[in-house]
Amino acid sequence: MRMDSEGATFKQMLDRLEEIAETLEREDLELEQSLALFEEAVGLLKASKQKLSESRLRVERLLGSLEEGVEAEPLQGGEEEETGGAERA
Repeated sequence: MRMDSEGATFKQMLDRLEEIAETLEREDLELEQSLALFEEAVGLLKASKQKLSESRLRVERLLGSLEEGVEAEPLQGGEEEETGGAERA
C-alpha cells in the first residue's frame, strides 16, 4: 500500500518507512516489488527531511522572536532603581 506523503504526518511517514524496511528484509520479494518499495521509501525520506527542515526553521524563528522580545524589553524599574538607590545614599 503506497503512501501519499503530501498529507501524511511525520509519524505516519516514519511508520510507513519502518514497514517498508521490514518488508524489504524479507527474502521472498520479487525485484520489481523491492524496487517499488525502495522508490517509495526514498520519496518518504525526502518528504520527512523537508518536514524536519520546516520544523527546525519554525523553532529557530520562535527562539529568535523570544530572544528579540527579551532584549527589546528592558526590565521595568531595573536601572532606575539601581541609580535611584545610589543617588539616595
